[in-house]
Amino acid sequence: MRARIGLVSALFLLLAAVAFGQEPPPPGGSHGELSCDECHTGPRIEDCWACHEAVENPHPVGVAPKTAKIPEGLPLAPDGALLCRTCHRIHGGAPEQKFLLLEPGMTRMGFCITCHGSSLEHANPHKARRGEGRCGFCHLVKAGRIITGRGSARLEVKRLCNFCHDVLAKGHPRNVDPDLSLPKDVPLGPEGEWTCFTCHNPHGTTETTHLLRSEVARHLERGQAESPHVPEYFACKACHTTADPDAVKADPGRALRYRGDINVLCISCHVTDRSHHPTGFPPVEEMLARLKAAGFGLRFGPDGEITCYTCHDNGCDTGQQRMRERFYDRSRGRSDLCGGCHNRSMLTQKSPHVDDPKICPTCHVAVPVPGSDEGRELVASQKMVCLRCHSVNLHPANADHLKVPSEKIKPDESLPLGTRGEVTCSTCHNPHEDPEHRRARLRADAQSLCSLCHWR
Repeated sequence: MRARIGLVSALFLLLAAVAFGQEPPPPGGSHGELSCDECHTGPRIEDCWACHEAVENPHPVGVAPKTAKIPEGLPLAPDGALLCRTCHRIHGGAPEQKFLLLEPGMTRMGFCITCHGSSLEHANPHKARRGEGRCGFCHLVKAGRIITGRGSARLEVKRLCNFCHDVLAKGHPRNVDPDLSLPKDVPLGPEGEWTCFTCHNPHGTTETTHLLRSEVARHLERGQAESPHVPEYFACKACHTTADPDAVKADPGRALRYRGDINVLCISCHVTDRSHHPTGFPPVEEMLARLKAAGFGLRFGPDGEITCYTCHDNGCDTGQQRMRERFYDRSRGRSDLCGGCHNRSMLTQKSPHVDDPKICPTCHVAVPVPGSDEGRELVASQKMVCLRCHSVNLHPANADHLKVPSEKIKPDESLPLGTRGEVTCSTCHNPHEDPEHRRARLRADAQSLCSLCHWR
């Protein structure tokens, strides 16, 4: 009988909490070590500010939205004003995601779009004009005062950028070509450290991708920022100056960043300026005739020159299509497209792996001199040199081996590593010699090669 009374009492208290709009605290998790009285002593917004300073949150609270449509289920104040818990879980949730009410698989920016939709673009602080309130998203401002010079930031740069871009969860920066030296005149943090501002100009223009500083863009290898090729509306803005599909269709060249230069646009994310197929000149007549005979419908620039679009197609009509890597039948192999322009028999004879000084410049800046470091420099990072011909799709276990091994992995001394101690393609594959004629030029037989790093 007592057990039944206790159960009824517990249910009554739970229903009462729900009726008054309060979340019953879980037994553990975030805020689980606090008592209810430590937070629930006054107005809800002020309760949060007791621990979380208001200056840390650029998003307005305590006001009723005029244009944003709040989805059903998100809690509001009785007068329709925004609360902290309109977007954040008070109990539970993921600290790394700021306790946001994210659905499974939803990104932080995707969550913002649920309320703001396409109008989110109008709140972009990077497009703030002098005198607008949007400057206050990043800067300490006073009413009626216009910021001149370098305004004081409200927070540490990294934390400011993280509010929208979630940079703390991405391990950024990465994928910078180590073979090139970064410019010396880029801004650094107060302790000489890299910040988001080192590579990105928050007051930049639409001429560059991701507001990159032009002197930095050429040093990137493969961008790991949000892919512009994913089927998301705002992904269009990575390459286009507008996310309006009709405007892009009407004038694709004008709507592209980098003043419509497709080669510069692609290189800004995908490869260094020395590791891609030559562009900017028309194919010779022999190649054009071979293309016509093969039936390859390749696309050239306005003056008949080769561009990135000649071999690659983003497959993007409205920003909702997936990226197509190349114009070729995937079942026929990666090099099938190359045979549309080049003589296939000559291509096979010009393998960069043969011992021929005339072939060395395919990968090396100069012909290497045995016994010295002369000529060891590659035309790009080693990974990019190999990826020009080879695919990584068949790599063991679909694992990313091209990185610095963890402390648990002990590579054998016979396996060469990169300049930073990272695993490279040549760690497992010998690009120059193949005395044993092993498959894929492996440095050891497949069964024992893995054991040179693993299970030691």
